[in-house]
Amino acid sequence: MSAPRRLHPSVTARAYGKINLHLGVGDPGPDGYHALVTVFEALSTPETVTIELAQEDSVAVTGRRASEGIPLDERNLALAAVIAFRERTGWGGNVAITIDKQVPVAGGMGGGSADAAAALVAVAKLAGFDDRAVLEEIAATLGADVPFALHGGVALGRGRGDDLTRVLSQGTHHWVLATSTGKLSTPDVYRRVDELREQEATGGSGSTDTDGSTDTDGSAARLAEPTEVLAALASGDVEALAAHVHNDMTDAAVSLLPDIAHVMDEGRRAGAHAVLLSGSGPTVGFLAQNATHALELAVLLEASRGVREVVRTTGPARGAHIVE
Repeated sequence: MSAPRRLHPSVTARAYGKINLHLGVGDPGPDGYHALVTVFEALSTPETVTIELAQEDSVAVTGRRASEGIPLDERNLALAAVIAFRERTGWGGNVAITIDKQVPVAGGMGGGSADAAAALVAVAKLAGFDDRAVLEEIAATLGADVPFALHGGVALGRGRGDDLTRVLSQGTHHWVLATSTGKLSTPDVYRRVDELREQEATGGSGSTDTDGSTDTDGSAARLAEPTEVLAALASGDVEALAAHVHNDMTDAAVSLLPDIAHVMDEGRRAGAHAVLLSGSGPTVGFLAQNATHALELAVLLEASRGVREVVRTTGPARGAHIVE
């Protein structure tokens, strides 16, 4: 089938989903947001956004995730990105947005953020606007993961995750992603993190570490730089990386959706090097040794209870870019 004929100038851009190789969650601040320290890796699971000049704004979704309840109004992050771009730059065009959606929806992989990043790059190209610093500023207003989707690769994120430092990473990482039959709300998972910590702290002023010492500043420890993860990335040592990946939200997500634990156990039994909740979940990432190992993991996980779909992917992937 031939591509649809476009009556007006259009631009297509692509950005990618992500996994958090490390996610340390601090205590909530006065504004209710949690301070984070995280290591993002962009994965080669794409979101492709086409923007065309139109009489009025609209959003259409195609691709394997098209039927998963994605909003088509201003709540859609791609349209929100275009609106924010217009407000910041004064550009006056209306657009028709088409999203080819491949990243699992509401799975902790940042698919909506990838849509926003791709839309920003596309609308800037359509408008003849080339100030990258302004695009980065707009991205930060749209959501904590949008700046990383704009940059791609591997990065250390602080603050809400949008204060980024590029990270040296050697080699290719092979991932198998298992999407869950259940769903989780990111705010609900953050609230559960706080509840579990409050329960843990009820018995005393601090938690006791495995060496017998007492941690009186748990939040500071959770926000420490993940030096082992960064060293493993720099050296390209997959086994060292597998030994140190971590997500502070795992226990909270599992308590809200216990099937996640079963999926994780299945991956461990199947020989995954590492088992890692993606963001706030419920998607789980399994780190494989190579492409062959990833295929073997995928076959075993496809038959597991609680798994809706299995996706093989690699990282790191590039940031948002124009598709010629």
